[in-house]
Amino acid sequence: MTLLLHTARVSYGGPDRLDVTRKSGGSDGLPFAPSWPLLSWGLAERRAGRSAEAWPVYSDRYVEEMRESYRRQRAAWDALLAREEATLVCYCADAERCHRTVLAGLLMKLGATCGGERR
Repeated sequence: MTLLLHTARVSYGGPDRLDVTRKSGGSDGLPFAPSWPLLSWGLAERRAGRSAEAWPVYSDRYVEEMRESYRRQRAAWDALLAREEATLVCYCADAERCHRTVLAGLLMKLGATCGGERR
């Protein structure tokens, strides 16, 4: 079975919901959440008005964190990929500049199919 993957805002409440935030992700979602230092850096950049310039750096750093997570927490990745369906949720309003979309791309490289952003 191939994982069918969606993304959504944290308000999504479906049975396939997986919160991938540092703040409220819980044990299933924390392996996929950005670190506090990365979140703090991103917030500082956004407050300084440098969101557009910071996004590629943030995204690259998040990918590096996820590579490390894949190595150290492989069971969590395997469990997610073994699901039939999952919706990755977080607090970001803009899915185009959000780690949930980056994570979906990484999971697609590992065999998941993407169903897009849920509204």
